[in-house]
Amino acid sequence: MLFKATNKILLLLMIVLLVMITIVPAPAAHAEADKPVRVLLLYDSLAKGTTKSGNVEALQHVLAAYSVAVTLQSYDNYKQGDLQQYTKVIGIHNVPDIAITNQDFVRDFTQYRGSYLHIGTNVPAMVQSKLNLQTTQVNEDTFKLSIDDFSQQAIQTEVLTYITAHGGTPYGLISSRSGRQSPFGVGHDGIAYVPYFEKGNLSELAIGYVLRDWLGWTQQSNTYVVFKEIYPFSDLERLEQLSDELYEAGIPFVVSVRPIFINLDYPATKRYFETLKYVQSRNGNLVVNVPEISAILSPLKRDLNNSFEMFIDAMVKQGVAPLGFGAEMYWTYDQYFTNSGLGLFDTAILFGNEEIKHKEQAYTSKSYPSTLYSVQLDFLEQFEYREKALTDFPMNTAITFNFNDNGQELNEAVKWLRDSWVTFADLKYGDHSVVTQANKIRSSGGSLYINDQLIDLASAREEVSEEYEYKPKEQKSFERWFNVQNKVFIVIILVTIVAFGGFFIIGHRLYKRKYFK
Repeated sequence: MLFKATNKILLLLMIVLLVMITIVPAPAAHAEADKPVRVLLLYDSLAKGTTKSGNVEALQHVLAAYSVAVTLQSYDNYKQGDLQQYTKVIGIHNVPDIAITNQDFVRDFTQYRGSYLHIGTNVPAMVQSKLNLQTTQVNEDTFKLSIDDFSQQAIQTEVLTYITAHGGTPYGLISSRSGRQSPFGVGHDGIAYVPYFEKGNLSELAIGYVLRDWLGWTQQSNTYVVFKEIYPFSDLERLEQLSDELYEAGIPFVVSVRPIFINLDYPATKRYFETLKYVQSRNGNLVVNVPEISAILSPLKRDLNNSFEMFIDAMVKQGVAPLGFGAEMYWTYDQYFTNSGLGLFDTAILFGNEEIKHKEQAYTSKSYPSTLYSVQLDFLEQFEYREKALTDFPMNTAITFNFNDNGQELNEAVKWLRDSWVTFADLKYGDHSVVTQANKIRSSGGSLYINDQLIDLASAREEVSEEYEYKPKEQKSFERWFNVQNKVFIVIILVTIVAFGGFFIIGHRLYKRKYFK
């Protein structure tokens, strides 16, 4: 009996041990899965002053939409062993006559076994071999590029590389006036090649299709409409009118609003929040735009994280629930910005860079679980569409408009949105969150929650009183005594004036009598 009991105890211990072995590694595996994909982006030249200028930055912008952490590095600055730290590497070659002379990279690349995407000239032998690739260069002046439902005519070039043979999956189509055709890019088993890529034309969008498969991105993409450059002193009545027009047209939208870091209790600020609450009730979604860079780089040494938290908490107090932030793409390559303030968000709308002003530049980007790639209307107007009803772009994309006081421009924007046949997504149907020390804001399934309490989007607006003491009154000594004294002086002056008037009338009459005598 004792032997049987001992066996049962040993059996139970073995079962418990097996269960622990099975369960314990799960959190570690989950944590590993939550880490963003890391990509090493190498370039030979930024090609400034040429048609390829800006294509490295454009590639960084597209990559961010796939929530990857990108490390940017030139071939000249490559150090031995860097390549082996990555499973995905992109090489972009802008200048045909620049060969890679960094022997550390040359040696490491022969040992590299991860995924590799090559863009431009000087195709490595490994890429040619694995894709069974054959190419030819042709002098062209213009060509047509087509991919999915999009096409663009008369893209200018001087020399174009055509893919004449390959053993991979083709992406898009390049066509010349002479009838020559070539895939825009090809890929197979983690190796991909794109011969042509420039900023500002359809190739910027087309490379998104290649990257989606190369990165193994499986999430469904959506298209959003975003209005930015909204300030407390903007025409808030026009913003409400715009919200009504889009609501009546059945178009969900996003507004990226500039924050306020001082005077959060002023009536003007509260009216700003009440307008944003109205926008929220008209199927609008809110994100916090990063502040003007001059305010951050000023000598005031502002605590950006604390300032963001105060602004968001003030919004929450008024029933307003932001779901992310909007910023120029370079903000994600700055250690100070990403560690101060932007860590409160898990959703980003990244606009194209206009003026880069780093505080602590970093060469590895911070990624966000949900990131929207931003394009403006003039970019899309270059393209022709095969179908009237457009399919979604390869990555989550925001069609962005600047909000201003020009009623005609806003009317034209609304008209384009109504006529575009694009199915716009509602941001709050995704899972987004903003967390401060005092509040947690999240969205799910079309609903908004503040501290796990469902927000009533149709709640009534609060009227904001105009009577407000903008500057506290100072304590004044003897104020009551001086008021009494002033009143006494006023009475004395009035009595004096009346007496003087009486003496003047009497003197005038006496003078007249003397004259008549």
